Amino acid sequence: VDGYVNRLIPKFCFPSEGITGMGKCLHVLDVFRKCMPMDREKKDDVEGHFSEMTYHLASATELREHGIRFKRSKTNSLKDISFVDGVLRLPAISVDSSTMSNFLNLMAFERSHVEAGSEVASYIYCKDLMISNARDVQVLRAEGIILNLLESDEAVATMFNSLGRYSTICFESNLIDVLEKVNKYCNKRWNMWRANLIHTYFSNPWVTLSLIAAVFLFALTIIQTVYSVLDYRK
Repeated sequence: VDGYVNRLIPKFCFPSEGITGMGKCLHVLDVFRKCMPMDREKKDDVEGHFSEMTYHLASATELREHGIRFKRSKTNSLKDISFVDGVLRLPAISVDSSTMSNFLNLMAFERSHVEAGSEVASYIYCKDLMISNARDVQVLRAEGIILNLLESDEAVATMFNSLGRYSTICFESNLIDVLEKVNKYCNKRWNMWRANLIHTYFSNPWVTLSLIAAVFLFALTIIQTVYSVLDYRK
C-alpha cells in the first residue's frame, strides 16, 4: 500500500516531474513534500532548529524603491533564493485555492518532524515579510514570481500574511544570510536617499508633475539669467 501511495501522489500532484526513488516516507505529507523541488536536493545532516529572533525585511514595493530588482530563480525550489548585485532572485509560485491548506499542512509536518527540515516555514516567513498588501503582490507578479489564480492580488497578500502567523525561520536557513545582505544593501546611504526621493516625489503622479514643472521653470530661470548677463556685457 505504501509503495502504491508513493507512486500515486507524484503522478497526481506533479505529473510532469517524473519523480522516482523518494526513499522511506514518514507520512502522506512527507510524500507530497519530497515531490517538491526543494526536497529532491541533497540535504545537510542537520536538524532544523527554529529561531526565536525576529528578522526585518522591507516590503517588495519598498525594496524596489531602494533600487533592488526582482527576477525569477532558475529553479522552482523554495530554497533557491539569492541576492547578488542588487538582484533578488525568488522561485516562481502558482497561488490557487489549495495553496494555503497545502502550506499549513507542510509547516505542521515540519514542526512535528524536526529531522525533516524547515524549508517551507522559512520560505513563508520570508514571503510574509516581503508582502504587505496588493501592491507588493503586483510587483512580484509583474516579474513572473507569483502566478495569481485567486480573485485578486489582495487575496494573495492576505493569504501570505495569514500563513506568516504560523511560520518562523530556521537557524540553518540560507535565507538569514539573504535577509542580512538585502538589509545591508538598503541601509547604504545612497540607496536610502533614492528610496526617500522616490517615496516622496514619485509615489503620486501629481507630485511628480509638480516636481517636473518646478525643475523646468528653474532651468528656464537659469537660461534667462545667463542671457541677461550676456546682454549686459554687450
